[in-house]
Amino acid sequence: MPEFAAVQRLPWLQATRKLGTTVGSSTNVNDPTIRADHKSAYMRQNFPDKHVAVLYKHLTSPVIDNPAAMAQLHSFGGMVNATRPTATASAHRDSAMKLIIYVQWSDQADDAGYISWLRDFYRELYADTGGVPVPNAVTDGCYVNYPDIDLSDPRQNRSAVPWYTLYYKENYPRLQQVKSAWDPRDTFRHGQSVQLPR
Repeated sequence: MPEFAAVQRLPWLQATRKLGTTVGSSTNVNDPTIRADHKSAYMRQNFPDKHVAVLYKHLTSPVIDNPAAMAQLHSFGGMVNATRPTATASAHRDSAMKLIIYVQWSDQADDAGYISWLRDFYRELYADTGGVPVPNAVTDGCYVNYPDIDLSDPRQNRSAVPWYTLYYKENYPRLQQVKSAWDPRDTFRHGQSVQLPR
């Protein structure tokens, strides 16, 4: 149907995923051919005025011109917060909102510009806590399903809080014990997977 879309040659798996998951022509949210980067934070309280100013500054910045650069707020709380923080791997049980800041683009040549915009945005948003949303009265760490390797990088995460605490808080040692029991050879791993206990 060339009248609706340009012909693309894609690797088999990518083409299969694109046909099976793309929501529609007006959104790229599930399109596996789109490049993207994400950053997250759990919010315990309303955004302080300083945060609002940073959100406005970067979302209206002339540095990039991309309608797929955005911040989304997802409501949290209710029954989610009724569960004890240690009952599951998800320890964030007293937040009101989950924030995701992300950008999507299609051309690999644009990687550096978009990643730089997102890093600068996040670093400035959480400048008071080392560039990341450390657990405190306002924020409560990060959402693990928006993986962010910058949390492991001391140039980006200048707080004293390690990536695994931002994701799992006090539950991480227990997750390490599960890893030790079920994957003692560390077969299933990635840049931020639960690490074997030392």
